[in-house]
Amino acid sequence: MIPYIEVYVLKIGSLTFSPFGLLVAIAVFGGIELARRRARKRGADVAELMTFVWWMLTFGFVTAHVFDEICYHPMEIVRRPWSLLLVWQGISSFGGFLGAALGATAWKYFELVPAKIGPFEAYRVARRASPRPILPIGDIIAAVFPVAWISGRLGCAIVHDHPGARASATSPFAVAFGPGPSTSYGFFELHHGWRPQYDLGLLELVFTIFVSALFVATWNKKLPVGSYAAASLLLYAPVRFALDFLRAEDAEGGDPRYLALTPGQWAAVAMLAGGVWLVAYIRANDTPRLAPTAPPVPARSS
Repeated sequence: MIPYIEVYVLKIGSLTFSPFGLLVAIAVFGGIELARRRARKRGADVAELMTFVWWMLTFGFVTAHVFDEICYHPMEIVRRPWSLLLVWQGISSFGGFLGAALGATAWKYFELVPAKIGPFEAYRVARRASPRPILPIGDIIAAVFPVAWISGRLGCAIVHDHPGARASATSPFAVAFGPGPSTSYGFFELHHGWRPQYDLGLLELVFTIFVSALFVATWNKKLPVGSYAAASLLLYAPVRFALDFLRAEDAEGGDPRYLALTPGQWAAVAMLAGGVWLVAYIRANDTPRLAPTAPPVPARSS
C-alpha cells in the first residue's frame, strides 16, 4: 500500500505555514505567471489579463468557501452562521470554479475605475461602455490551469481532506490509513496503517498530471478559441463524477449525499452540460483558430 504521508506545519519564527496553504499559493501564483507568459506569446493584453484574473480570484475564493459550507457543512451554518464569512476555513474546488465563472461574467460587464474618497485614492466598480469577450482570455487561463492545479491537488493529497472508500490492499492506489507504524523523515512522516482506503486527492492528482501533459503537448497547436475551456469541462466532469463513487460515506468522514449523489457529482453534471453548451457555441460561432504566437500588443498609453 501507499504510505499515508503527514507533512508537518512549517514554522519560521512567529509565522506558521500549513503545507496545504503553501501549495495552494504556489498553484495560484504559478498559474498567474504561466498565464502571463502565454498571453505575451499570443500577443494578448497582459494588463487586461491581470484584471480578469483579479475578478476571477476574488469571486472564486469567496464562492469556494460559501459553496463548501452550504453543501458539505450545512449544520455548521446552523450552529455558526458567521462561518460563511470565514473564507480561509475550507474551500471547494467546484465552488471555486463557480466563483471563477461568476467573476469572469462580472469582468465582462464591469470594471474598476479610479475614484477619490476624501483625501484617499481608491477604485469604484463601474459598468463598461461595452461588454468585453470572455472566451479569448478565459482560454489562455484554461490552457495553463491544469499545470498549476497539480500543486493544488498535491495539497489535497498530502492533507488527505478527501478520504475515499475502503480499497483492496492489492490496489495500486490504496493508501494505508489508520493506526500503524510510522517513520519520520525531517519535515514529513510516513504512516503504514492497516486500513487500505482510496484517497481522492491522490487520484485527482494523477488525473491532473495526465490532463496537464495532454494540454502542454498542444500548446503550440493552432486550435479554435475556447478549445481548452471546453476540453477542461468535458474531461474533468465525467472523471470527477466517477471518482466520487469512491468517496467515503458521510459517517466515515467523507462527503454528504443528496439523492444518493455527492455535491461534487451534482456539480459535475452541471459542468458537463456547460462543456457541451460551450462546444456548441464554438461550432456555431466558428471561433477563430489562433496561431501559437502572435505579434506583441503595443503597450497602452497612460
